[in-house]
Amino acid sequence: MDKEILSMEFYDDPLNRKCESNAKFLQTKDTIECLETSNIFFLETSNSSRLSARQACAVESAALHHPEWQIIVLFTSSQPLHLMDSFMALLSQFGNIRFLRMELDFTMAGTPLWFWYQKGNWKYSPHKTEHLSDAIRLCLLWKYGGIYLDTDVVVLRSLSKLRNAVAFDSGTNLGNSFLAFDRGQTLLRFALTDYVSSYNPYKFANNGPVLLNRNFKKHCKPESYNATNNRCHINVLPKESAYLIDFNQWQEYFRPQTATLSETAFKSSYIIHFWNKMSKSEKIVIGQNSWYELLMKVHCPKVYEIVADIGYA
Repeated sequence: MDKEILSMEFYDDPLNRKCESNAKFLQTKDTIECLETSNIFFLETSNSSRLSARQACAVESAALHHPEWQIIVLFTSSQPLHLMDSFMALLSQFGNIRFLRMELDFTMAGTPLWFWYQKGNWKYSPHKTEHLSDAIRLCLLWKYGGIYLDTDVVVLRSLSKLRNAVAFDSGTNLGNSFLAFDRGQTLLRFALTDYVSSYNPYKFANNGPVLLNRNFKKHCKPESYNATNNRCHINVLPKESAYLIDFNQWQEYFRPQTATLSETAFKSSYIIHFWNKMSKSEKIVIGQNSWYELLMKVHCPKVYEIVADIGYA
């Protein structure tokens, strides 16, 4: 294998800009700013320059439950963002939501992914969107710290007290739709360096969950899945905290309901994940009172008002 790909030498910020000690420099296509630790990151890596209704719901729900945090939505689109789109315009009114277009040269610089990115094999992958999303989320948290969330979630309560936390998505496997890590966390370093050394642009399995699981089991689990007391310091949350319903039962979130949503139905959940890979073609029909609709009404009420006028999402 090309030795250049395996090089893990880090590089400082190319512009040699400095932040205060508690912040980190972020260069994007639209702005230059210093990020502090209280950030929630969302990614739009499909080259779209706007958010769908469901994506907008995820962002609003995060902002609603974290008024003191910055909600940063990063787009890989090279085109200007459609800020006049109804959902984008709505969310732009929130004081703690930022829409930014990523400058990957600066995001990857200073991380174990620098040479992987510069080599460019990922550009030819049939799974480019998924691979880039997996790489960026790990990179962002390793470099800046904070919380990462997929855009096919609804946040049900504050995540602010969770540190170095992941959740089982089924059985004994870790999911990567929700990640909360301190900057420079050891497990992320293992996962990022593994990503570079094992990357195959044609294998879909070379993604975030595989890397997290493989490195967690290798480096962070001396005797059991409770790894809170070893050098990785990982808090592994139960499946119900983020993945209450398995991916092969995703339809449950879209089924019409005859009863109102019980307040205790999701009492153990921080977020609900709707498995967009499977459910993206399924509509949320307003008035059918599916679990998705009922959760949307409570946790992203402004987005729900627009969706209710349209009739579906």
